[in-house]
Amino acid sequence: MESLNEKKIIKALSAGHFITDAYSGFLNPIMPFIAAYIGISMTVATILISVSNLTSSLSQPFFGFIADKWQRRFFIFWGMIMASIFLSFLGIAHNIYTLIICLLLGHMGVAFFHPQATSLVSKYSQCNSNSKEMSIFIAMGTFGFSLGPAISSGIASLWGLDKLPFACFLGIIFAFILLKTVPKANIQCVEKPKISITQALSKIFSNKPVAVLVIASIVKSFVVSSFNIILPFYWKSVGFDVAKIGIILFIFMMAGALGVVSSPFIEKRIGVRNVFYLSLIPVTPLGIIFYLSGGQGVIGLVSFILIGYVSFLAVPVNMYLAQRLMPDFKSMISGFIGGFSWGVIGIVLPLISHISQIIGIINILFIITFIPLIFSYFIKVLPKNAEV
Repeated sequence: MESLNEKKIIKALSAGHFITDAYSGFLNPIMPFIAAYIGISMTVATILISVSNLTSSLSQPFFGFIADKWQRRFFIFWGMIMASIFLSFLGIAHNIYTLIICLLLGHMGVAFFHPQATSLVSKYSQCNSNSKEMSIFIAMGTFGFSLGPAISSGIASLWGLDKLPFACFLGIIFAFILLKTVPKANIQCVEKPKISITQALSKIFSNKPVAVLVIASIVKSFVVSSFNIILPFYWKSVGFDVAKIGIILFIFMMAGALGVVSSPFIEKRIGVRNVFYLSLIPVTPLGIIFYLSGGQGVIGLVSFILIGYVSFLAVPVNMYLAQRLMPDFKSMISGFIGGFSWGVIGIVLPLISHISQIIGIINILFIITFIPLIFSYFIKVLPKNAEV
């Protein structure tokens, strides 16, 4: 059983995840206003967002490798500090150069925080045989990311963009709370890997179940990102207003968070492998229903929300199992599953967007929903339960 102190540490890390991911969700609703103020086009603004997101996502395995070797609180503390300051100061970016600095350093802070924090949650809950703590930690990040746009747009609409920097104080204060709550040394430090990053990568991807888990996270990210980013353009074209689109997307992400929270309870009853099947296979029939409904009406919107729920269902099990399979590289593994997978999709999505302009948004999303079904064939290499 976990001690009260260990539970307190996990709760603090989960709250830190909520706050950090809330900052990472600040940008999207306020970017059009920042772009207009500093005089850059939508294309330039989109490129800047993509580059900063890719920098954050693709660098997470590298920071995770360093975190595995250092085993210190450095990353979670400075990650929160950087994310809270620089993503809040987007509101007073007066030219493209300050905008770039805020974007890069803010998202770098997000990349700092995630691998080490995820690894610490795993280590402080290692006495458990399920992924309950991991699911709570991930769900808190999902809730935070969902609320981030509402916070930044609310501050901007009520008091103006120039007041957004005041939002940084919550993150700064909580970073010091984490510094006080999380001890300098881990409860049980694994032997630090004395190998190069290329050797670590070789070890990770030569492990077939781990490679499948990384690809599973990419498939999940692909489905969620495609619906989340491309679908609003379709809804706008059929007359949905911005408030309606925002509410639907918020419910979609909340359904995903509910999937994350319910994951350990379902895993306990049906096993790890079946949780993955339940997360992957239903996406296809739900996609067919969504396609036949034209992506509208009660049936179309319910199927869309259910896609969000099932897509996130295996996320905590995915992370927890991968870390158990590669205990010497917990931070690096979390960087691949929690960050790198989203970065890979960021590279592919512009192509998907271009294809959707040719064959139609609903048609491309219909095709994408078959990818989880096809990939589910490879889940058979995973263990039936979390005891590995």
